[in-house]
Amino acid sequence: MLSNYFAGEKFEHLQYENRRSTKNAKVMYDVIWELAIGGIDSSIQGNGGEECMNYLPSWQRFLESIVFIPLSFWAAYMSIPLDCSFTLPVKNVSRYVILTVYSLIFGAELAYKMISKTGIFLLNPCHVTTTMQLMLLTMEGTSKKACFLFRLMLYFMPGAWFALAFPILNTRNLPGEVFIYYAQHIAILVVPVYLMYIQGAFEPEKAYDFGWTVFGISLFSLYHFVILQVGAMITRVNLNNIMCPAVSDPFQSRAYRIIAVGHQCILIPILSKTYSAMSLAAVDFYKTVYEMPSVPSSRKLREMNDENTICLKPAKLKL
Repeated sequence: MLSNYFAGEKFEHLQYENRRSTKNAKVMYDVIWELAIGGIDSSIQGNGGEECMNYLPSWQRFLESIVFIPLSFWAAYMSIPLDCSFTLPVKNVSRYVILTVYSLIFGAELAYKMISKTGIFLLNPCHVTTTMQLMLLTMEGTSKKACFLFRLMLYFMPGAWFALAFPILNTRNLPGEVFIYYAQHIAILVVPVYLMYIQGAFEPEKAYDFGWTVFGISLFSLYHFVILQVGAMITRVNLNNIMCPAVSDPFQSRAYRIIAVGHQCILIPILSKTYSAMSLAAVDFYKTVYEMPSVPSSRKLREMNDENTICLKPAKLKL
């Protein structure tokens, strides 16, 4: 009898603990959900809601998805293996000032998202790019992983150019929020130049290497049509304009996603390759003018490496 009593007490205690755990989990879920989408105003054009979700018919979204998703997977697969070799030695310079300032900018953006209860927008590619760059600022300059992440980041980064050219500011109402918008996107364009100055793994691929171009664009496309599209359908929020065009989109029509894929496949390689070439030229100019003449420029070091005077063995990264 006594053993049955204690067994019953134990069973009731377990039931109580399970109910309490379930209740706590539900409360936590409600809090996270509220911070993610609780402050999103669907009445603002391009923000989300039923009108935005119905901008494209379901059959068109499905048809575009079954074309672009397999095509992106195939293109990414065909671009492997990727060259992750680099030729320049790592410069021993401090990154803490850049890392601190950049972290403060992104921290302010995170705070704005939590205050306005629009945290779901942190999934937008520019925030992903910022996260990648913050990770790179903490990684060793001799790591193949850093080289892989850096070269991939160069094909997510051009979105900052579009964000500055066609800013979406109709949802930013808090004091200083517009300033942080511009500060973050300018930082996205400045930080890679500093990383190239550090050298080592933070070296773009060769101008004629389009394997990284195909791989980067493919992952960028998959991120939109898989991650953002699914997230938008669940939350009814227009993540990076995957469900309806932005108010500043010059190609507003039912074909806007197809047009976007087309012009992104053209503009991203042009912007990324041009940016890399100009950044390397700026780094070389800085070294020539402001550093000791005995320190060879990046271009000279690359020429020396081509003549086999720097014996760093090239490597292939197999995913």
